[in-house]
Amino acid sequence: MKHIPILSNPYMMRLFRYLPPYKWLIIGAAVAMVVGGGASSLIALVLGKLTDMGFYDKDPSVIYWAPIALIGISILHGGSQYLSQFLLVRVSQSVLVQVRTLMFDRVLHWDNRLIQENKCARIQAKFINEASTALGGAASIMTTIIRDSLQIVCLVCVLIYHNWRLTLLTFVVAPLLAILLRWVNKRIKRLTTQTQNIFGQLIGTLQESYEGQRVVKIYDGYEYETKRFFKVNNTLKDLSLRTQRVKAAATPLTQLISMSAVSVVVVVALLQAQSGSLTMGEFTTFLSAMLLLMPPIRHLSTLNGSTAAMTAAAESIFQTIDAEPEKDPGTGELVNYRGAVRFENVSFTYPRQEKSAVENFTLDVKPGEMIAFVGSSGSGKSTLINMIPRFWAPTKGEIYFDGVPQSELTLASLRSQIALVSQEVIIFDDTIAGNIAYGCKDRVTREQIERAAEAAALTDWLATLPDGLDTQVGNAGNRLSGGQRQRISIARAFLKDSKILLLDEATSALDTESERHIQQALDSLLKGRTSFVVAHRLSTIRNADRIVVMQNGRIVEIGTHEQLMAKDGVYHNLYSLQFSSQNEG
Repeated sequence: MKHIPILSNPYMMRLFRYLPPYKWLIIGAAVAMVVGGGASSLIALVLGKLTDMGFYDKDPSVIYWAPIALIGISILHGGSQYLSQFLLVRVSQSVLVQVRTLMFDRVLHWDNRLIQENKCARIQAKFINEASTALGGAASIMTTIIRDSLQIVCLVCVLIYHNWRLTLLTFVVAPLLAILLRWVNKRIKRLTTQTQNIFGQLIGTLQESYEGQRVVKIYDGYEYETKRFFKVNNTLKDLSLRTQRVKAAATPLTQLISMSAVSVVVVVALLQAQSGSLTMGEFTTFLSAMLLLMPPIRHLSTLNGSTAAMTAAAESIFQTIDAEPEKDPGTGELVNYRGAVRFENVSFTYPRQEKSAVENFTLDVKPGEMIAFVGSSGSGKSTLINMIPRFWAPTKGEIYFDGVPQSELTLASLRSQIALVSQEVIIFDDTIAGNIAYGCKDRVTREQIERAAEAAALTDWLATLPDGLDTQVGNAGNRLSGGQRQRISIARAFLKDSKILLLDEATSALDTESERHIQQALDSLLKGRTSFVVAHRLSTIRNADRIVVMQNGRIVEIGTHEQLMAKDGVYHNLYSLQFSSQNEG
């Protein structure tokens, strides 16, 4: 039993812990399977009895009883199969919903390290393919395992009852079958794990090509993408063929071993019949039971590959569920927060990196102050922005909010004081109003949403839409322009009305006209808030209270625009270079 993966694998046993709420459905299915298993043994017994009645007793009623008995047993057997399958499918689908919901909740609470290590396509494969593999076919597999095991037990009892000596001969093949099934299980499990990884790559390749179709077209990447997809697709095909080869080989080998035993038994039974120690009816019963044993044995042998796939998938989904969530050790709450932020000797190094992205960063920010971070790519600007809401926790040092250490605050309390407007605007497949009120629909009024939309300069555009705020934006906001998406993001920040505002390259991907409208909305949004800005266009941060110039994760200059220009240092060079490039353009 320990070699049967569905019974010995700890992850499959964890799946079974979801079953107690459905115990009555499972009991009903079990009763139906017991009836089905008993019905199969009845066939052998009835055939033997009818043989004696027809050939020895010459009973004429056997002509009528034979079809009635056989059809009745068939209806009983088929009905019990249908009922058990239906009940277990209902259970497995209910558990599938629970497991997927739990997986989704866990993934939402992952920290940045896990998100970076797991591609979106790999996670999609877990939800679509692996969860279905682990549970979608569980009903059929469990039905077959239990029902066919019961059939084998019942039929073996019939065999022992009628002729225990012949039955002992059949047990000679048991060790051979066990060795064969163990080999199949190991092979299938290894191939299934490889297939799951390649399936994730297939989804990733498809997603990248589909979402990057403009780049593919403009750079004539058709052949490259086709070859890339063909390579992954062909690897998936090879793995599928290898898996099917193992599964296909298991069935005829099982049949060959089983039929060899049947052949020996038939020869011995015929010798007993010739000596008069075995009647025709007993021989028919014994032979029928032996032949009826073949299908359940064959089913169980083929299921070994399926159960191996199930256990591999179960391991994968529970590894997702068990992955360490985002750390939230703090217990403090920000009460009456004014907006002060202080960085004290803050350093940060990304996982698997040796060089620090930010090193010994110290800055005291007053409530309502606007701080702009500038510098070349990789200087640490976005890392600092991401540490404020604790997307990344400082490797060293501490960030204080009104004097309270960030590490002592709950994430919910900290993030409730922060709004984010970034270059990569996230829009959900909902209405415009639903996107503006994301995360707080049940706590805001329609009037508040309208005021936020007005503050973000959305009113004129909304007036041109038949459904206004109730307009559906499509998947990821694909019906909107870049400027429209960005203004919805700004309206979302207006509605949250938080003390801290993070602007990460909020206008860098927009055209000049869109940027002008959005900059006006941003200027309104910045008033009265402590804001941290990373800007591509330096002209947009001239009014910042302080501009922090970063190089290699350190502050090299700090001051107002006028002060830094007068220094004729790094900022002056960056500004002059950008200004001259714009004039040349």
